[in-house]
Amino acid sequence: MRLDDILPEWHYRERHVIEIDAPADVVFRAVADVTWHEVPVFRTLMGLRRGRTPQAQACILASMADGGFTVLDRLGNELVLGTLSRTRFRGAAPLPAGEPADGFRGFADPGHWKIAVNFHRRGSTVSTETRVWATDERARRAFRPYWLAVRGPSGMIRRVWLRAVRERAHNEPVFL
Repeated sequence: MRLDDILPEWHYRERHVIEIDAPADVVFRAVADVTWHEVPVFRTLMGLRRGRTPQAQACILASMADGGFTVLDRLGNELVLGTLSRTRFRGAAPLPAGEPADGFRGFADPGHWKIAVNFHRRGSTVSTETRVWATDERARRAFRPYWLAVRGPSGMIRRVWLRAVRERAHNEPVFL
């Protein structure tokens, strides 16, 4: 799994799995196309956190890119996104110049959280995983209360998001 190469160690982690009987290209198109409307609890929580609610028809992954996440790698069976977040949620830090995955992997400035999210397909099993690595002990301690508060709702969001991906993938016509 490419996520293992990009962020092999973590302080905080969450993983969810679903079975989706569809070709990989259909699954990943569905991952990219799921909208905020299809995961309403996520839309509501993001609205509370950011002070504005995302547009219902906007794609979640595109919104994540607008919010500082970068595609770190895209293989046939895995999509990995990442962001370097300053502690206290003061926005994303820019990735170092060069290859995004290398810059992300090597980033170690104190006071940041390295957050990686993936969608991975093996056979008919599709998983999504979030990993968070704090670049120093102070950042790790600062993230803990946030993680304790959001881990439950985040898990629910991920399960609903995966169900929306499955629904889209199963309803997409397949041309042979």
